[in-house]
Amino acid sequence: MKVLGPALWVMNRGKYLIVQRHLPCPRGEFVSDSVSRRDFLAASTAMLALGNTAAFPRSGAPAIIRARTTRSVAVSSPNGLAAISKAVELAESGADSLDAVVEGVKLLELDPEDESTGYGGLPNEEGVVQLDASCIHGPSGRSGAVAALEGIRTPSEVAKLVLKYTDHTLLVGEGAKRFALSYGFKDENLLTERSRGKWLAWRANRGSEDQRQEWPDDE
Repeated sequence: MKVLGPALWVMNRGKYLIVQRHLPCPRGEFVSDSVSRRDFLAASTAMLALGNTAAFPRSGAPAIIRARTTRSVAVSSPNGLAAISKAVELAESGADSLDAVVEGVKLLELDPEDESTGYGGLPNEEGVVQLDASCIHGPSGRSGAVAALEGIRTPSEVAKLVLKYTDHTLLVGEGAKRFALSYGFKDENLLTERSRGKWLAWRANRGSEDQRQEWPDDE
């Protein structure tokens, strides 16, 4: 099974923080159909070396924002321009890189029009939205992640709590959900009418042999 979803990478004064989150779905690829993880990182590195202050991507290309006056840099997949703008803004104001990136990622997780994750994300084969998130904090060297998390809009926040308050690296499924609920997160249906409609259309039209066809475009 392939995954669909953005990644966000930030460097602030030599400190690195990576957040990735991806949504299992019947069809899709990380970042884009034409850009692999390796290509994404290679393109990002090359553009940073050239000193790009802002790269507004073609389809599939990474989005990069680099502050002009300091060493803050943020890189994301194409749908993450708002996220990296927020992350750089917070980093420049003195926020920790972990907090800056998670706050940026939350903009996408809470956006019902973004189908890659969070509220309004495309569901799995059974019509259930399952979300993953992982983060690595450069200054402390710690990491935290959740996988197959259901009913929680902002899995990046839960991953951050795993990093900060547990000795674990990864919590999965019902265990991840129980952990989130214990910290006051609300359990809710993450399907919107739009994402549910796309899932119903896919289920009604999937092939008898290859049952993982493309998601239908908006009509």
